[in-house]
Amino acid sequence: MLLGLRISNVAVIEEVEVGFGAGLTVLTGETGAGKSILVDALGLLLGGRADADVIRAGRDEASVEGVFARTPAMGERLEELGIPDLGEEVLVRRVVGRNGRGKAYVNGSMVTVGVLARLTRGLVDIAGQHEHVSLFDSSLHRTLLDKYGNLSEALGVYGQHYAALREVEARMESLGGDEARVRERAEFLRFQLDEINRLDPEPGEDARLDVERRRLGGAEKLKRQSAEAELLISGEESSALETVGRAMGLLNDAVRCDATLGPIAQSLSTAMAELEEVQRRLNRYSEGLESDPARLGEVEERLDAIKRLCRKHGTSLEGVLQKRGELETELSTLENRQEILEQLAKERHSAEVRARESATALSRARAACAGEFSLQVREGLAGLALGKAAFEVRVTPGGMLRPEGLDEVEFFFSANPGEPPRPLAKVASGGEASRLLLALKRALADSDGCGCYVLDEADSGVSGAIADVVGRMIKEVSGHRQVLCITHLPQVAAYADAHLLIRKGLKGERTVSEVLPLAAGAERTQELARMLSGVEVTREALGAAEALVRSAHRSLGATPRPRREPAPGGGSRGRLRQSA
Repeated sequence: MLLGLRISNVAVIEEVEVGFGAGLTVLTGETGAGKSILVDALGLLLGGRADADVIRAGRDEASVEGVFARTPAMGERLEELGIPDLGEEVLVRRVVGRNGRGKAYVNGSMVTVGVLARLTRGLVDIAGQHEHVSLFDSSLHRTLLDKYGNLSEALGVYGQHYAALREVEARMESLGGDEARVRERAEFLRFQLDEINRLDPEPGEDARLDVERRRLGGAEKLKRQSAEAELLISGEESSALETVGRAMGLLNDAVRCDATLGPIAQSLSTAMAELEEVQRRLNRYSEGLESDPARLGEVEERLDAIKRLCRKHGTSLEGVLQKRGELETELSTLENRQEILEQLAKERHSAEVRARESATALSRARAACAGEFSLQVREGLAGLALGKAAFEVRVTPGGMLRPEGLDEVEFFFSANPGEPPRPLAKVASGGEASRLLLALKRALADSDGCGCYVLDEADSGVSGAIADVVGRMIKEVSGHRQVLCITHLPQVAAYADAHLLIRKGLKGERTVSEVLPLAAGAERTQELARMLSGVEVTREALGAAEALVRSAHRSLGATPRPRREPAPGGGSRGRLRQSA
């Protein structure tokens, strides 16, 4: 559920902050006052495309901030995406810069727009006045039916079986092609494999050879330096051993007078022993070091061969050795191609049987749901003065397995009795499509995981007595979900739990829009009267507005539900500022 929204420097909105509660909140105002700007701004919080044109003239950036109630699903996504979880609320902020650069934050942590979209996916369902166009797209009908029937488990089972089938088919395709092409590929693999096997490198051999090459190449220098070092340690009168020996004699004599010098003398004795060991090792090293040009040539030649092999395969020696195993596996597969294909054919048959069984089960589930869904939508249409309209969901199984199953799903509709149902896109007018959209939303309300519906003039094309029925149906949907409804129909606005007026005016010499929460009673009645009569609010219009509110309350059989009142100024100001 959306708890609060703050918009800064978006189009004609300079600074607006508003809080939202449960149930039905309507947003009304003159055409062009900025109602749809709120919807567009909310779309930015859901990861929608940002355009620098949305920034208010004279400003360098626009920002939108929102507070959402944290659900268990959002908690899981926060953990999955590595975003801090602050408890009961989730704070989202989106900044759009005029230079084309933007930023997004969730709970104070910077994220990419892609991560923002993943987090908020399914959180809010925005239905615009032109959404009936999407109803005409039959490719979406299967998704709506599956959502209604809560067929995710059946879809998951089928998806696993279909993926297993495609994996076997991919393996068979990798062995496909004519015999000449397969033989050509096998010869190429043998050539590459023979080249590696002839050299037969060992793991880490290149590093060992490089060490040996440097030692052999510098043998004369190493011999000279080690001999000089040995001479400095033990070869002259002032050598290290000679000097340390004299110091040791002095300390040993001093210890007889002061025993506290004993540890120092012992340390010096240890150093003397270490120097003697170093001298012996240097001597052995120097005597064993010989210049060997022939061996140096061998090392350099093999090292160069290994490097050429690595460059040819574009990898390290470890990568070449790994590739040798891959080449051996692929060559063995091609050499035993026929036997493997026969085995894969058996696996494919078994996988196809499993996939078809799960696809058939999915088709049966869809067929059962189609009848229930059609009936529920027809009931909604009847409440919208389309009682004689025909609506049906046709599930047509095909023969080919596809990622979504066997079925083609399409909605058929007829508004007039006696006319056979036809594909939805060919028969529904604008007003009929709007009513059908509402009937679909009503039918999906129990199964949809979305917590907030935003209806942006989705009641467009509806008027007269039907408008009251539309309002009642939107109110019914709000019993399941939070609903934010932009409307020009006073009959719909009369059913609201909360009423927000979007008003455009002048601030200095600039046009600005503001959002005013209307209190129940005179303020709401005044706005409903304006919607009924236009600019001049007459006494008759006020009376009609009061009658609309009374009628709405009577039809519901209850007074408006209590709701969490927004903070002064329109919303959750403290929480919103934390998101920066």
